[in-house]
Amino acid sequence: MSKGMALLYFLTLYCCPATGQADYNSAPAKNKTVKGWFYGSYGWHRIYYTRSTIHFRNNKEMNYDFKLVKARGRDDNDLNIGKGIDAPQWSLRFGFLFNHKKGWGIEWSYDHAKYVLRQGQQVRLKGNINGQYFDRDTLINPDFIEYEHTDGANYYMLNLVKRNNLHISARGRRLDFLYKAGAGLVIPRTESRIMGWHYNEHYHISGWLAGLEGTLRYEWLKNFFAELSAKGVYASYPDVLLYGGGRASQNWCSFQYLFTVAYQLPVASKKR
Repeated sequence: MSKGMALLYFLTLYCCPATGQADYNSAPAKNKTVKGWFYGSYGWHRIYYTRSTIHFRNNKEMNYDFKLVKARGRDDNDLNIGKGIDAPQWSLRFGFLFNHKKGWGIEWSYDHAKYVLRQGQQVRLKGNINGQYFDRDTLINPDFIEYEHTDGANYYMLNLVKRNNLHISARGRRLDFLYKAGAGLVIPRTESRIMGWHYNEHYHISGWLAGLEGTLRYEWLKNFFAELSAKGVYASYPDVLLYGGGRASQNWCSFQYLFTVAYQLPVASKKR
């Protein structure tokens, strides 16, 4: 566990029992009660994937039906923004805390996650290629296969949010911990090259995902805050498009570190 995650874990265990003492009725303006908050955030992440078995099949343009067993994938954390807005692995959130006093809310999140099948690894190949059956270890190399979701494995989620206050300073600066649980769709754009046949597919709903997220939120100005988050996801991709009507499928678990900055606005205020 990294130092950052150890700190996040410690703060969660140490501070959460005291959340019942938090003043959730504090408001940014005198003589007003905040009923909720709209917010939006943007930032970057790193993501790590478990091994997954990838099933490739095509009986139209080509003749294959095989699996790469427990293959390893990696992210593609390119922060060269000069390559375009889609180059970094970025994250976007829009949410509404509809119960300011109790800290409940709802959030839509998007993670531009990227997945690349690692080249140079040895995996078990099982299945048929051009009428020949294989069950042996094989080396992943560009002449055989390249496979990646680098225009995004693309996590779209709707989350239920619970906010607990850890600390409020004399100046009104808040340190909160947020629990998030949700589910949604995966809409990747997959680029593949299988035995020389290259294909860069359009965006396509390929499956679903569900996950949990823990977030440390620090409000350092009236309407601005920063977040450090850890997120775990189970993702299923049963319908990935390949060249000539081919399909791929795989499931994985992933773990993310995220850093985002955000702006928020109070809503439905009223005089006491």
